[in-house]
Parts: sequence; structure tokens; C-alpha cells
Amino acid sequence: MNELVINWHITEACNFKCQYCFAKWQKPCKKELLRSDNDVSQLIEQFQTLLTLINHKYQSHFEQIRLNLVGGETFLYRSAIKNIIMQAKKHNMILSAITNGSKLTPELNQIIANQFKMIGFSIDSIKDNTNLLIGRQTNNKAMDYQLLLRNIEIIRSINPTIQIKINTVVNKHNYSESLSEFISQVKPTKWKIFKVLPIINDALSINDQQFHYFLENHREFENIISAENNEEMTHSYLMVDPSGRFFQNIEQQTGYQYSEPILSVSIEKAFQQIPFEIVKFLHRYH
Repeated sequence: MNELVINWHITEACNFKCQYCFAKWQKPCKKELLRSDNDVSQLIEQFQTLLTLINHKYQSHFEQIRLNLVGGETFLYRSAIKNIIMQAKKHNMILSAITNGSKLTPELNQIIANQFKMIGFSIDSIKDNTNLLIGRQTNNKAMDYQLLLRNIEIIRSINPTIQIKINTVVNKHNYSESLSEFISQVKPTKWKIFKVLPIINDALSINDQQFHYFLENHREFENIISAENNEEMTHSYLMVDPSGRFFQNIEQQTGYQYSEPILSVSIEKAFQQIPFEIVKFLHRYH
């Protein structure tokens, strides 16, 4: 199935405090759309229109939308997630999500296993000290990766065919560490490795040599690794912020470029207001 992947960052709220966090947007006047069932319904209808729009504009052949739900922390608002799932399924969309895994419960494990094609977990380190330095912590308690391993096992036991993805942001605190033992335990379908992008500041930035050091240190997993430097992350995603605006990374700069709100001007007009490189996009999801 040829999927058009739309990354909807449904909230900026998160229980962690990662210093490099990509999920920081200029505050619009309007609240996050996930708080309104009607706004969610309208936005998802607009997403469906984007499929036809892009196929026509680029002579592409996308058959179905995969709506990838991202945060903040995606599973902070359980009732909102349930509504988004219901609305997306009405339009025959495939669902995936990215989470830090700290809010998983038996109910959420069931929802993920039964409703999602793919679930991604953000893991930068399995060392408490490193996670505390990065900000992957709540109340000075580092994330519990052993608990995450148990939840992944439960999700797989419910749905053995679900795809498990690991996302890792390589930064100055973890570039010399090894995640080999963890990856061997999880056996993910895909391991996405990003070079830290200076959205807010460059406090955790690394150079290309340090990024490649991390990749070389994990060469044994090259068959599942998809690595992205800053240039490859620019203009190559379809991303929507919590208030329903398209946004893109700005080349050689911190911050984002935004469209007007989709629900105010239509998805066609909003899409015209942001740069988008179809060749990079197709390469990412081939």
C-alpha cells in the first residue's frame, strides 16, 4: 500500500522536559484542536482532501493516508486520542503514533495493538544519568526503559504483526553511548536515528563526525536503521501543529515556517504556503 504519511503533532504538552524538543511552536490564538471533537472531525476531512491534491500536483500514486500522531506526549489525553482514532477510521486511514512510552496502561496497550499499524518509541539512552541530562525525566526520575520493554512485549502479545519503531535523537549527551543491547531486546522493525536539530537552541548540538560515530557504533543494525541529518529533515515531512497549521523546518536556522490554519483557509491554500520537496518525501517512505 502506497501511503501518504501526515504527521499531526496533536499537543505540545509532555510529561518530559527534553532540552532539544522539536515540539515547540509559536503560540497561536486558538487552542489545540484535539480539545474540540468538531475541529478534529473537520481537520481529518481536510487531510483526506490532501491525498487527491498531492497526487494531482506531483503525479504521485498515494492510495491511503497514514496519520501519524505525535506530541508532545501523544497519549496524555486519552479521550481525545479515542476520538481521533474514531474519526480517522471513518475515512479509512491507517494509524501510527510516536510516544515516550511513560503513560502506557493496559487499556492503551489494547488500543495501540488493535488500532495502530505502527507504534514508535522515543529512546535516546538507557542510562539514567544521560536521560536526566537530556530531560527525559519527570520529577527528577529518569524514564524506566525496563517498564517500556514489558509494555512492548504486551503489545506484541496482543498483535504480533504490529510494527515497532525506535526513534533516537543523537546529541552531545548520548553520541558516544551504545544502544545495542536495548535494540537487540526490542527487535524493532525500524530504527530512526536523527541528528539533533537546533529548533530552540543549539545547546545539545553535535557535528557530523560525532553523528557518524554513533552510526558506526551501531553498524550491526544497518538493515533496520534509517538515519537523517539536518538537511534531510528539511522540507521532507508533511507536518501539522496542534492548532492545525502546516509547518516546516527552516534551512540553516532555528524555528519553523508556518502556514495559516488549515480550518481557516482550506488545506489547499495552507499547503501552498509551506515548502515541500516531494523527492525527499518519497525517498523517506520508499
